[in-house]
Amino acid sequence: MLKRRSALVLLSTLPALATVGCSDPQGQARSAINAAWHRRDLTDGLLTPWLTHAPRPDGSFQLAFERHWQPRGDAGQTLAGQARFIHALALGHEATQDARMLELARRGADQLLARFRDTEHGGFFPVLGPDGQPPRTPLKRAEDHALATLALAELYRVGRDERFREAALQAWRQGGARLRDPLGGLADEASREFQPRPGPRTLQPLLHMFEALQVLHAISGAEDVRDAARGLGDFVSYKLLQGLPETSGGGARLPEAFDEAWVARPGKAAGGYFDLGHQFECSHLLARGVAVSPVYAQVSERVLAYALAEGYDEVDGGCLARTFPDPGLKPDPAKGWWQQAECLHALVVAAQASGRADLWRRYEQTLDLVRNELVDDEAGGWRAADALPCQASSCRDEQPEPWHMVRLHHTALRLAGALPAPGGASAAASAA
Repeated sequence: MLKRRSALVLLSTLPALATVGCSDPQGQARSAINAAWHRRDLTDGLLTPWLTHAPRPDGSFQLAFERHWQPRGDAGQTLAGQARFIHALALGHEATQDARMLELARRGADQLLARFRDTEHGGFFPVLGPDGQPPRTPLKRAEDHALATLALAELYRVGRDERFREAALQAWRQGGARLRDPLGGLADEASREFQPRPGPRTLQPLLHMFEALQVLHAISGAEDVRDAARGLGDFVSYKLLQGLPETSGGGARLPEAFDEAWVARPGKAAGGYFDLGHQFECSHLLARGVAVSPVYAQVSERVLAYALAEGYDEVDGGCLARTFPDPGLKPDPAKGWWQQAECLHALVVAAQASGRADLWRRYEQTLDLVRNELVDDEAGGWRAADALPCQASSCRDEQPEPWHMVRLHHTALRLAGALPAPGGASAAASAA
């Protein structure tokens, strides 16, 4: 059973408006963020064991391991997995200036482009079999294209290899852009020729494509990319967002599952729910999107308000799995590993931006939860928990990919002024 903190029960009853703001949120972030822990878990806890076990001789990555790093068979490779790991290596290099990470990320991206790219119809295949070949009738998936675009764009931003900037632009223009649907969202899946498949729509591809397009615009300055990012951000903010009345706290929430017309599933029995990990993730992605539109900062605050009110555990920290549209239906109390990473990510971003003491308190509380319940001091990495505390039934015998955690640590170190500048000096020292 998770350790209960009775003192925090009293603290959790204090309204957000009663918290004390900070006139220097940047300065408070540098003192409140546990940069030493974020750096240690990023390097020793995550990237060191992954660098030992994941690289393959051909430049691709083995990503399926048991908890103690025994490979889990060869079921082929997924575009999403390879792209996430390339992205993690690029961010890891920026945080550590470890040249190995950049070299492995470049080799991995070369393999991704050589093997997953569909040279006949454009875009990328979603999977390769053990023989290295795509399926006979491959689909094109929006989330895969978002992750590939994001990885290539970040790799260019960190390493400045022009090949990857051009590949990221091509991934969007010849792939992701062709998955836009007439209503303004993205078709989850399409044929190899990019004919959208009829069927349900989901939130997650929109979030990651919005993230990818922000980075792609930053590295390219391309107006069509900026317009596309604004289009997706506005679609999420004006079409999908469900505002709640002031009597419910005035927050807003984003459904996870929709029909083909982007009408949210009406209740749990019909497949309707709100993934709380994605609410927190959307909050920090929209906060980052202010470069595209200042409106997104307000949307970010409202989504975070809902996530905290309905899904945050004020006793033990961290976020629950999901809530439902049905009135009176209680949230699913499970706490999975990746949701805690996204919760902590959103908290550190919002606390740094606002200086709110209640958010720093939740950051510290959730950090304790992660360190005590998820960080695997014995085997390295994090525990693959579907529900905490970590028991045989809730923690699988596997290593979860480090992508969510690396993004969290990279953001925390950036906000703390602890990213090294090229040459090894910290960002804070470089700016001084």
